[in-house]
Amino acid sequence: MPEVFSKSGKSKSPPSTDLRVVSEVKRMVDEGYCEPPWRSLAAMPPGTKFEAQNDDEKVLLLMRKHPVTNLWWIGLTAVLFGLPLFWGEFPLIASVTPMVGLALAVFWYLGLAFFVIQNLLLWFYNVYIVTDERIIDVDFFGLLYKNVNAMQIRKIEDVNYSQVGMFSSIFNYGNVVIQTAAEQRSADRTEEASAFTFEAVPNPDRVVKVIGELMEQEEKEEYEGRTK
Repeated sequence: MPEVFSKSGKSKSPPSTDLRVVSEVKRMVDEGYCEPPWRSLAAMPPGTKFEAQNDDEKVLLLMRKHPVTNLWWIGLTAVLFGLPLFWGEFPLIASVTPMVGLALAVFWYLGLAFFVIQNLLLWFYNVYIVTDERIIDVDFFGLLYKNVNAMQIRKIEDVNYSQVGMFSSIFNYGNVVIQTAAEQRSADRTEEASAFTFEAVPNPDRVVKVIGELMEQEEKEEYEGRTK
């Protein structure tokens, strides 16, 4: 896996907010959202870097899917882990020699370990990043293919979020949908038509507030002739 972010230095003091003022980000930092960097929603995580980051570009939010979205494969792993205990109930497997049965069990658990590691890595490295200049969506498909989309803040037309189902309401996560100026509007527009969808991120309302503030600042800077 390529480096998505790195930690530089050993200081754990709160990060400086000497950048484009985003009040919602400052509140999140004050509430302790900056540590640790592997959490599902981190505000200005200290020492965070990513590929193709500009020298003066600051990471405001680092997001990944809410941990509760991992329950499906954790539960499946628990079931598959205990399955070899019941292999004797299957005539085909029960008829093999003990050595063959042991070999099957070894390959089974190696495959299960690969399944767990792959899902952990995909959860960890599939991230959404909001900086003071743009939004970035890093998607891994398997362990060998990566797709990165980036969009300047000034090209965003609208941002909203949705929460569907009981779990998303209980654990407060949802999809943040970002509509860009390059998209053609239509009456039957859906979330899938958006170039950017941050899926199942925690506190989607706060993410929308941060992006909304950045959009307002871009409009103000453009009006004043100070667009980057």
